[in-house]
Amino acid sequence: MALVESLLGAIIRPDGDALVMHVGEKPYVVATSGPVELSSRALTTETLNTILEQSLPRESRRALDEVGAVEYDLPPSKNAPGEHFTIVAARGGNDIWIEIRRHRQEKPPVAPPEPVVEPPPPAPPAPRKTVNGHRHAAVPTPPPVAAPPPAAPAPAPEPSPAVVLPLTRSSIRQDVGGKAVTSPRLSGLDRLLRLAAARGATTLYIAAQSAPSIRVDGEIGVLEGEPALGPSEVESLLLDMAPERSRQALRSGEGTEWLCDVPDVGRVRCMSFRDHRGAGGIFRLIPARAISADQLGLSREILALCAEPGGLILVTGPRASGKSTLISALVDFINRTHNDHVITLEGEIKFVQESRSSLVSQREVRGDNDEWLSVARGALRENPDVLVIEDLRSPEIVSLALDAAEAGRLVIGAIAANTAVGAIARLIDQFPAERRTQVQLTLAESLRGVIAQVLLRKSGGGRIAARELLLNTAAVASLIAEGKLMQLPVAMESGRKYGMVPLHDALVAFVQSGAVDAREAYRKAFDREAFLALLKREGIDTSFVERLA
Repeated sequence: MALVESLLGAIIRPDGDALVMHVGEKPYVVATSGPVELSSRALTTETLNTILEQSLPRESRRALDEVGAVEYDLPPSKNAPGEHFTIVAARGGNDIWIEIRRHRQEKPPVAPPEPVVEPPPPAPPAPRKTVNGHRHAAVPTPPPVAAPPPAAPAPAPEPSPAVVLPLTRSSIRQDVGGKAVTSPRLSGLDRLLRLAAARGATTLYIAAQSAPSIRVDGEIGVLEGEPALGPSEVESLLLDMAPERSRQALRSGEGTEWLCDVPDVGRVRCMSFRDHRGAGGIFRLIPARAISADQLGLSREILALCAEPGGLILVTGPRASGKSTLISALVDFINRTHNDHVITLEGEIKFVQESRSSLVSQREVRGDNDEWLSVARGALRENPDVLVIEDLRSPEIVSLALDAAEAGRLVIGAIAANTAVGAIARLIDQFPAERRTQVQLTLAESLRGVIAQVLLRKSGGGRIAARELLLNTAAVASLIAEGKLMQLPVAMESGRKYGMVPLHDALVAFVQSGAVDAREAYRKAFDREAFLALLKREGIDTSFVERLA
């Protein structure tokens, strides 16, 4: 417990509210005066595993391994009697996030002092009165009796330890006499978002007549222990959280979208909808910190692309393959290791990049192709060293990216495809036939590499990325210029000595290490027959294919 007491002391000394620890990041305390860094060195996986072993009981560590997130109330601390601390931990592979939260003891209210009642001055003697010719002294009116002095207040009882009340669902909004009576519903939605974040979810879903659901590791499941929400309850949740400009759209049944910041969760993108059962909402949790290259386990060859003085890096993969996460890690690596001006154009900011060694400016583009082109042209006028375009969605955007790469800027762009070769083919095919030869020549000159990625379920839970890497060697550039894209897989096979990795190699390596089941790798293989042949060559049992048939 000495380590735990030391961590709690780190929170108490600057009068902080929480201690945040994340693999690859420096530990810091959240305080009123701002974040307080506790070390000049980034935390390692081994260090955080040690903290978990000494702060969590065995059953909580087991739950963390099985579920991916856990919350545990720490025993009372001798350094902060009467206060309460909670440790929240989340794990995804070698990525570990720990936060120790402080729940301050509320001071009992001080009763105001009783007013002192001063006795009134004595009344003057009453005058004599004449009654029936006789003078009698009037019966004096008794003076008012002064209020007794207030009794000494009873000694205040010793303050009891603060009671931490759970964030429970408050009563829903009800219509009474045609007038809405609003109760504080934000805390209910805030609780759901905290639960979702603690379980490592990327998205929270609420819908009428359904229990809240969350997306974890790409799959949607019910948020355990939560009851189904009624239509009026969902609508009340949305109305109370939405800004004023979005409430009218909600009341009229239109979909709307807004951003908000939720304590202990971060930035949340909120979207409403309405279906046959009533109102609903989708809440995307935007991480407060970008994913690092170390957390993703990026190879030296991939990171070397970020050091190129100019050219085009393509990031590709099927839908929901983690392209945005990979691009964010590349930007984070540049941000930490270079002194560049980086501008990103994103349809939706999923990871917030704080400027470090580089100056990073993130732009959300929500319009059509013309809007993207206009914003991209404006960004180039700001003379960035690195330009990130999340979606190479039109020939005009591709032309702009190629021109910027030729002019000496490093351009990172994403396009949806299953393989590195498929990404090059799809990029060229966006242009009419008469322009493709010129595009091939320009691409052969400016391309630096293509990273293709797919996500797989790990055998022990969570997900892992298999990456294919194509580097633009002289042989690859010659094939692209001549339009001989069908020969690129052969060039990639012979380019292993340069660090190129065919996707099947990455998939087989995961199967051999036991990280991924062979059936899961087979499901994600683009050329399944070639993948099976490689498995057999490596002596791996392929009888599961017969069971799948």
